[in-house]
Amino acid sequence: MFKDVGSHIRSHGYLYVRLGRPLLGLAVVLCASSCSKTPTTPHGHISSPETELTYAPVESDTTTYRVHLYWNGFDDDGEVVRFRYAVDEDSVLPRTQWKTTTAKDTILVFSVDPILAVKGHVFQVAAEDNDGRIDPTPASRFFSAKTIPPSSRIERGPAAFNPIVGPNFAFGWSGSDPDGGNAGGPAPVDSFQYLLLRMGAIADSAAASAHDPLPPFSQSDYTAMIRAAVGDGLPALWTSPDGVARRLDDWRWIGTRALERKFQNMTPGEYVFAVRAVDVAGAREKDLAFVRNIRRFTVVSGASGRVFAPALYVCSSARNRCSYASGSGNVGFFEILEGETVSFSWSASADAYGGTITGYAYALDDTSSFPALDARVTGVTFQPSQLTAGSHFFAVRAVDDLGLVTTLILSITAIHPAFKDPGTPRSILFVDDSDFILGNGSGPNDQVETDWWTLSNAGGSGPLLSLGIPYTEWDTSTHAYGTGDLRQQPGLRDLASYSTVVWVTDQASTSVETGLFRTVAGNNSGELLSYLRAGGTLILTGWSLAQSTSGTINLTYRTSGPAALVGVCAAYPPGTRQFNDTVFPRMFMGIDNSLPSNGGLRSGGNFDFTRAIPTASGVAFGFDTARVDTGNASIGQQYPGTGGPTYKWNTQPFGPTPSDPDQKLFPGIAGIEGWYMAQTFGCQPSQDFGYEDHNAPMAQVIYTYHGADKGVLQDGGPSPREGLAVGTLVQSHDLATNGGTYVPAGSVGRIAFFTFPLYFLQDADAVSIMRRAFEYVNASPTLP
Repeated sequence: MFKDVGSHIRSHGYLYVRLGRPLLGLAVVLCASSCSKTPTTPHGHISSPETELTYAPVESDTTTYRVHLYWNGFDDDGEVVRFRYAVDEDSVLPRTQWKTTTAKDTILVFSVDPILAVKGHVFQVAAEDNDGRIDPTPASRFFSAKTIPPSSRIERGPAAFNPIVGPNFAFGWSGSDPDGGNAGGPAPVDSFQYLLLRMGAIADSAAASAHDPLPPFSQSDYTAMIRAAVGDGLPALWTSPDGVARRLDDWRWIGTRALERKFQNMTPGEYVFAVRAVDVAGAREKDLAFVRNIRRFTVVSGASGRVFAPALYVCSSARNRCSYASGSGNVGFFEILEGETVSFSWSASADAYGGTITGYAYALDDTSSFPALDARVTGVTFQPSQLTAGSHFFAVRAVDDLGLVTTLILSITAIHPAFKDPGTPRSILFVDDSDFILGNGSGPNDQVETDWWTLSNAGGSGPLLSLGIPYTEWDTSTHAYGTGDLRQQPGLRDLASYSTVVWVTDQASTSVETGLFRTVAGNNSGELLSYLRAGGTLILTGWSLAQSTSGTINLTYRTSGPAALVGVCAAYPPGTRQFNDTVFPRMFMGIDNSLPSNGGLRSGGNFDFTRAIPTASGVAFGFDTARVDTGNASIGQQYPGTGGPTYKWNTQPFGPTPSDPDQKLFPGIAGIEGWYMAQTFGCQPSQDFGYEDHNAPMAQVIYTYHGADKGVLQDGGPSPREGLAVGTLVQSHDLATNGGTYVPAGSVGRIAFFTFPLYFLQDADAVSIMRRAFEYVNASPTLP
């Protein structure tokens, strides 16, 4: 019976009914032999059943639109077998036509006026007994139902302040009903209504003579107009700030239960879009607001020359910057060395016009066709065998739910690294990335420093000559002449012939001026990174290497910024600009932070680096104490090569002794940072990497910082950097691309790092460090 009732529920009185538990079955009546089948009441009177509402709204009160009603019934001469009930206009029908139920409660959802959000209702219920008699005086209750209007929010679509979009766009929205559901708490709304208005246009072209075009856009005018559209459309007569009264009721709200609406091939023009929520009782959202519910935007056609398609970003382990495209035919170019393992990742967004990305596809070399789209495919890794020497094309395609497509094509040139050919003799590229501009007389000129590296000096053979390996010099300042740059790093083709690069850098006036910064962080392709990924080896020495190889600002300062207290790994989530800009300190050096020496005062321990002390690991590799070669004018000539006692770091200030001894340079070198090594190399679990020796850390500390005590009188306690790492040897390893399996042909070559300038060491110490460092990198498994 109740199923029949449910199939006839009418929308004008209420929206749905939930029945309660059924009554018990008919009782078994035991009678004596003298009893008749039809019981009678005293005096032979047959009575009708009685009904009462045991729980219901107070008469003439106002309640929520969702009401739980309870009732009961009794019959003196029989039993109640069912109930009949009616709501609103159904109550005037004969009681035999009322809905029936055996339950004693129900939840009813009463409609409200869509504008006023309140409406009066009547509910009646009557018991029916086993003889078919229906209570002639049903229990009745009159009350008003009200609702709190629901709310909506545009979640995606063109932005509010007149962005330019193409003829295909979409809006997505959400809604909430504060009255809640059966279980209480906010609930989704029942439906939505939206308007799409085109300024200067008429919605009903068939009745154009009876309506007026929409007025020019004014944010306050359109917001007020849409708020006034509480009925089924815009107001019949609306007067805008220009004083013109217009008939606009041809623009109607469109109802939907969907959470989005796609618009395609729309006429160019200026538009306003609005959405409002409708709850289950029929109440409509009020007080719509610009941005939250109302958006203004302009549609232009493809003939305008503008491209509207997904914004596609393709990132690669072989580039320092991601490539961007919107539309098709976008081409980028970069070089790699043959032998690199290259990974790509990508993402796309159609948020600018409300679209949703439905899938990606990629192709290598044959870009004339693509496999089936798959939204889960957001990256790929190519092994060296797939990127042989020569030209390659890599394409990524993104498609949205509006059918718009973006294809980004990257032209890749793989250069053969001659240093990996079997039998090729070892060779060194010496990169002179120093052009001292210290301004205090404590640094040599570029020629003096270069000669010390490449020629015989007071201590015997220079560091390069002592290795007995042929070398070629690349001066970054000289190569920058005529280019507009201060320094010009070697290109990938310039690096491809050398088994080892010895790179010497200074601080310049800022770290971003060095060729080192340009080749690892400030250039799109990162030539030195590509060289290392292909198995080349590196000895790097200079000032503050962590800071000068990270981003456009110093991202590895222990003293300031997000990484100050927690380190790079915790401060920069993967995918952020800062995380990408610290790829060299993380993935090649294995550090998490650095403590700079940049205060310029003895009291803070900022001119205090005097020695590098070898660790046990350093001693095992043959390294010894590295001492700064300091002195002053009373004991000899500052720069080597003139005979007699010499020294390299001027412990006196330039010019007369300053009145403030806190500014004297003695006793050590300024600007030498100390490193905090990362607990997990590259901020990733070690098992993600393939590396040559699992019995030793990938980055082994071989030198620690030793400085004079702080204070003008050296009585202020140890140097702030005392004991921090200043020299490391980094094993050959991959970039977590081979699933923890070490493959020498696809791994980074060995690297030796010294974050202090070897030039300013005593000659014998500098020569010894170069020899030991070269012995280490020259034995890299990545070399033939």
